[in-house]
Amino acid sequence: MKRMIYFVIITLTFFSCTASFLKDEITINELIIEKEKIDHTENPAEVLLLKNSLSEKILYLDEILVKDSVNSTNVDYDFCVIAEVPTEKGIIECSIYTKNIKRISQLKKGKSIISVKGEFKRYYSMLDNFYTKVEITNSNIIIKKK
Repeated sequence: MKRMIYFVIITLTFFSCTASFLKDEITINELIIEKEKIDHTENPAEVLLLKNSLSEKILYLDEILVKDSVNSTNVDYDFCVIAEVPTEKGIIECSIYTKNIKRISQLKKGKSIISVKGEFKRYYSMLDNFYTKVEITNSNIIIKKK
C-alpha cells in the first residue's frame, strides 16, 4: 500500500513539473501581436478563446533590467519583481512572480539584469504611460548581472 502511495505522489510530481515544459513559448513581440489581434476582435467569444490560448503559453524575456522588488498583491506569492521592457509599441511593465525568494533577495533595483521564463497570466492596461502591463507567474529567473 505504501508503494502505491509513493508511486502516486511521484507520478503527480512528475506531471506537475513537466506541464510547463509542454507549453509553447512566446516572446514579448509575439505577445504584442496577439494583444493587437484581441483588441481588434469584436466577437467576445473569439476574444475569450484568444485569451485562453495565450494563457497556455510560456513567456520568455531575455536580459531585462529589474526596476524593483515589491511585496506581492498575488495571494500565491510573497514578492513580485517589476521590470520594464521597451518595445516598438511602447514600454511594457512586467510583474514577475516566483516562489524563489532566495533569487529575488539577490536582485538589486536598477542594476540587476535577468532573463525570465514563466507562465503568461494576463495583460492589462491602466491610465499611465505604459503600453500595457503583463503578469507572469510560476517564473524561473536567471540573473545575468547582479
